[in-house]
Amino acid sequence: MNHTRTILIAGLCLFCLFLAVVPVAADQVGGLPAGSSSSGTQAGSGQGGQNAWATNPQHIAAMQAGVAYRDALGQARMNGAITYIGSISNGAGTSQLSSDETQFTTAAASVQSMNSESQIKAAISQMGSDQKEFASDAKSALGQYNGNAGALKSSVNASVEAQSATLQGLKDTWWSDRQTARMDVFSTNDQRRNAILTNLTAKGIDDSQAQAVETQIQQEGTVLNAAFTSQDENAVKAANQDLATLTQQFAGIVKGYRTAHRSQGTSTVPVTGATGV
Repeated sequence: MNHTRTILIAGLCLFCLFLAVVPVAADQVGGLPAGSSSSGTQAGSGQGGQNAWATNPQHIAAMQAGVAYRDALGQARMNGAITYIGSISNGAGTSQLSSDETQFTTAAASVQSMNSESQIKAAISQMGSDQKEFASDAKSALGQYNGNAGALKSSVNASVEAQSATLQGLKDTWWSDRQTARMDVFSTNDQRRNAILTNLTAKGIDDSQAQAVETQIQQEGTVLNAAFTSQDENAVKAANQDLATLTQQFAGIVKGYRTAHRSQGTSTVPVTGATGV
């Protein structure tokens, strides 16, 4: 009974160790709010910008960096598990685990030659499936060779620690690439908003309300940039959510200006890109 309980605990540990590897989704990798695109417009406002973001070189580089980090971390964990299973089975229990690891690393390696978000998402999904398979096979081997969950975890942690410098470098690159991609999009859309404000002023329109929101957006952009620098995922998410709200407000205000001008029979105010974050 105690041995059975140990194996169940080990199974949970394995799934925690091999499945809780970041990054796990394209939105997280790239750093844009869910439903956003390279033009900064919200989902539903047009497909052109969304397609551009899906193949944006900086976004792709960030995704590739994220996969490289996930690959190295996954390999370190798998190697630690294989080392332990090999020690309790005299090497007999490692063949399938090594095969699972090869599938995982092959999927990861394929990402470096990809140039679209959809391709990389598919590879990330495959990597996740490979990790699940590894965890399941490791759990079976642990039971078959009467392994110890604590010893397994120690071996995995030791393997990760041995690669800590490399892993930190890959993680820093991933965050830096995400920051570059996201803040470039922010800067581009900020220029568009300011162009709109300039156009409003040139027409003699009081744009103080829109300008006030734009000031808030710029301040939140500074917060977002700092969140990337400090590698704070929760802060990035919060800043993106705040930016989405503020840019919707900006778009609504500009739309109001346009409606007012239409009712007055004057030329409309261009709002292309007004919702960009």
